[in-house]
Amino acid sequence: MKYFLSSLFLAVVSMTITSCDSDRDDNPILNTDKMTTEFKLNKPAYADQLIDLATSNSVNLTWSQPNYGMTLATIYSFQLSLSENFSDAIFDGEGNETTPANYVDLSGSFNTVSGSLSASAINRAILGFAGWEEESQVPASMPVYLRCKATLADTNVPAVYSNVVKINVVPSFKATSSYEEFIYAIGDDSGWATVHPLRSASEDGVFTGIYTGFAYLNAEFKFRSHEDSWDAPDWGAAADAGKLEAQAGNIVVPAPGFYQMVVDMENMTYALTPASIGIIGSFNGWGGDEFMEYNPETGALEATVSLAAGDEIKFRMNSDWAVNWGGDLNNLEQDGANIIIDADGSYKIQLFLTYAGNTKATITKL
Repeated sequence: MKYFLSSLFLAVVSMTITSCDSDRDDNPILNTDKMTTEFKLNKPAYADQLIDLATSNSVNLTWSQPNYGMTLATIYSFQLSLSENFSDAIFDGEGNETTPANYVDLSGSFNTVSGSLSASAINRAILGFAGWEEESQVPASMPVYLRCKATLADTNVPAVYSNVVKINVVPSFKATSSYEEFIYAIGDDSGWATVHPLRSASEDGVFTGIYTGFAYLNAEFKFRSHEDSWDAPDWGAAADAGKLEAQAGNIVVPAPGFYQMVVDMENMTYALTPASIGIIGSFNGWGGDEFMEYNPETGALEATVSLAAGDEIKFRMNSDWAVNWGGDLNNLEQDGANIIIDADGSYKIQLFLTYAGNTKATITKL
């Protein structure tokens, strides 16, 4: 059973920002007398349950916002320790580290008071601390400790930290991923009615959480975890460009067109790359691309090309071989074999480009 847990970060802040002039509205001073110097990382409802890091997707938290007495951009991140008492690294007089810190910074940052930590990132952090040499050393369960770090953006004011919250986990000896095979893009290109699957890459049979898919995108869309429902989590645009946030607003498409979508769930980022798909082969001396047009009625990229018997062709993206497809027309693959044409003629070629393992083409003689 997957845990889609809700994450709350709390950070403690005691700091002073001064200005060169007076405390005007356009030149505010952070007054520590008006500021709450502690903020709370909320204890989640699941804290006393066991979270299986090999099968869970994310650990979600929430926290209170530090009260600076004014609106200030705050960046939140998380640290993990195997001890309830977080201790910093110790250095000698020459700056050499004599004792390492007993905590680690987890990847990802947040601009709001809620967010999701990757279960696989937590597991990797535990492995880095524990130093287990074989699977028999791994405990059936163990506590780990989290605290939230709050930093004021674009200042050199020292960070402040929340209280510590304990969660109970089932660690895995292998740094396995808990990501699902698919996530889905959905937007106003179809009136929010049709999903576009993105498939995760895998290593040694484990999904990496780096998803890739192709689709025509119109104006706005979001990513969601379920093919046929809006059950949480879904992901939209965070405040920072290229960043995702759970249950956030729609992502705005730069311009209507056919795109390659890449999502990195561990780092909560996304990239949209305009994808010009071309046909290249011996018919043009492997020296150019016959570009294809997207047909919204068929959902295919299409082109009409004159070919001769024995001609060989492939498909590629943006006139570059970094992303290309060949092989079996019913299951085209990256770097697949050249496609051989049987007879002379004019051909209508349709490419149905979605995600790895579901890319197909038809070549019809006119």
